[in-house]
Amino acid sequence: MLSSATKAAANVTKGLAENDLRNSARDAADRARDAIDDVKDRGEDVLNNVSGYANEAGQKVRGLFDRTADTTSQYTRKIESEIKTNPVRSSAIALGAGFILGALLTRR
Repeated sequence: MLSSATKAAANVTKGLAENDLRNSARDAADRARDAIDDVKDRGEDVLNNVSGYANEAGQKVRGLFDRTADTTSQYTRKIESEIKTNPVRSSAIALGAGFILGALLTRR
């Protein structure tokens, strides 16, 4: 049989072990929370970077579209002016282009 001193020592040891276990669990939970916060912060950084890149790409595409639209408008105005200035020549060119396209499309 165990003496009362041994039982008391065992209880103290048990209490210390339980306390150590609680502290270890608390520390593990704190480290897990810190890791989750770190992953969350990194995810937000990645999302912000991707959003920034997408915004830049959108602006570049918009600029390219605007320049293309401006260039197209300029060429359209030049062609309209040429047609008004030389209607007979423009009609002959259109007729020739239509004839060539018609010949190419019927040759399958």
